[in-house]
Amino acid sequence: MSKGGRETQEVILPEFFETPLQQGLGMAADLVPLQSTFIPDTGVQVAALSPQEQLSNQYTDMAAQSFGMPTVDTSSYLPPVQNMGGIQGYSSAPMTEQMIGNIPQPIRDYTESFGIAPDGTIGERAPQNQPVALEMQGGGSRGK
Repeated sequence: MSKGGRETQEVILPEFFETPLQQGLGMAADLVPLQSTFIPDTGVQVAALSPQEQLSNQYTDMAAQSFGMPTVDTSSYLPPVQNMGGIQGYSSAPMTEQMIGNIPQPIRDYTESFGIAPDGTIGERAPQNQPVALEMQGGGSRGK
């Protein structure tokens, strides 16, 4: 015959593991407001060839062609050069925006529900919207 009631088993993290985990969660909670101030780098990240370097490549191709050697057209595989503030180069921003645009909307909605959405609203799964505050307090002996 059973006694009735419930039997519970308490799992306690060792102190050497609990303290850094609490600190990490605290730092993450402190960083959440900064997410809305993040400005992605859309500028030039890799320098383009200067006009002198482009001319040098062109002359090298002409010399190779005069001896019947194969030539390389470097403009055929490079994206268009961007000019930002007098600096010519290549940016990964268009590719990044295209990749984000290719993510299906349901996955984007789910991901944004953990933090701050692009429109500034806080997601439903963000730490401050959780019904119970995460607290790690263990009783009893540790590190068994």
